This record gives sequence, C-alpha cells and structure tokens, in this order.
Amino acid sequence: MPNINRTKYHELNLLLWDMHKKFVDPQTAFELYEKRWAYVDQDKLSDKEQSLIRKLTEDFGNGYFMPAM
Repeated sequence: MPNINRTKYHELNLLLWDMHKKFVDPQTAFELYEKRWAYVDQDKLSDKEQSLIRKLTEDFGNGYFMPAM
C-alpha cells in the first residue's frame, strides 16, 4: 500500500495534528487510528475513510482493530 495523502481523510488529518507531512506511512496511520480513536468523530467518517480503516486493519492488524479508549 502506498503512502496515504492525509488531506483526503478528514478524521485522519485531525489525528495527525502533530505531524507536518502531507503523506503518511500506512502502518503509522493504522497505529494512530488505534491509539487516538477516542478523538475520532465516528459520525464524520466518510465511506472512503471507513474503507481505508478496514484495509489498514486487514493489512496491519491481522483483521483486528483494537482502539484505545
């Protein structure tokens, strides 16, 4: 999976408040989704972003998404 353009995913972009790169490594994105899930507004996740999370979960979480709460 190529690097992810954070500006195409609203909630991911917000989670990456402390990073200043436009593109993020997919594994890093997955880890930050899990670690910072409490800050995700799930009602604002687009279908595209939900698909991204599912793909990242398959690729890096072995099918398991385990968010920190």
